[in-house]
Amino acid sequence: MSNDIYCYYVYAYLRSDGTPYYIGKGCNNRAYKKHRHISIPKDRIKIVFLETNLSNVGACALERRYIEWYGRKDLGTGILRNMTDGGEGVEGHIHSQKTKDRIRDSRKDQSPPNKGKTTSSEHRAKLSAANKGKKHTIETRIKMSSIRIKIFATRA
Repeated sequence: MSNDIYCYYVYAYLRSDGTPYYIGKGCNNRAYKKHRHISIPKDRIKIVFLETNLSNVGACALERRYIEWYGRKDLGTGILRNMTDGGEGVEGHIHSQKTKDRIRDSRKDQSPPNKGKTTSSEHRAKLSAANKGKKHTIETRIKMSSIRIKIFATRA
């Protein structure tokens, strides 16, 4: 992940006739990486960057706008093969009933492996003693700080 807060972009995969079949948001080389249900164009000329130098929030908003503009095939509203409305996460994705049943069944009778377990005070004391006096390097502190800033910026 880039340290630059304005590293995001919105991109499109184009059909041979020049119309988009997928709109995405990315940072770094996301436009060229494998997608779950979408094939990446073999010809890189068919990958078009619609907007660049965006914040994450700006890229999410533009991705949603482009998807709404072109419409989704799965909803019968347009030409895109996107499975969500865009933006963060999978908001707008419609699971089939088969997938919903599979998810429900996989969660039945599941409980976290540590449910009901607590760490003993003796074990906590050993962990504390092992880490006493240890300091993060300046590089590590800068990385942790930049991650916190990015997380805060995406929540704002």
